[in-house]
Amino acid sequence: MRRLIPVAVAVAVVAAGCAGQPETCDEVADETIELMQALIDEVESEVGEMSVQELIDETGDDLPSVAAFERDAERLSDRASELGCTQDQFDRAVADRTDRLHATTPIGQFLVSAIKGGGI
Repeated sequence: MRRLIPVAVAVAVVAAGCAGQPETCDEVADETIELMQALIDEVESEVGEMSVQELIDETGDDLPSVAAFERDAERLSDRASELGCTQDQFDRAVADRTDRLHATTPIGQFLVSAIKGGGI
């Protein structure tokens, strides 16, 4: 058992080192979808069963998850530019992946619809 702990730690360190920036436009699109799903999950967690109108009335855009999303989305946008991805190419790649998004609350479903409609 004592031998397994150092091996597990070494594997975790190597795996963490391998995870880096996306290297292709498709990888940027994959990470963008993951980011959007994380936003949906976090907003659903923060507001529960609140309606879209209640969310607008009570919180505006002051949710911590929105600020984190904007920061991370900017980072991915910068990376897409570094890789030479065109906006059309990136938009198509993200649109092709929106079927991966899911939600369980009205606000989450609103966000999925907005994303699929190009509104986020």
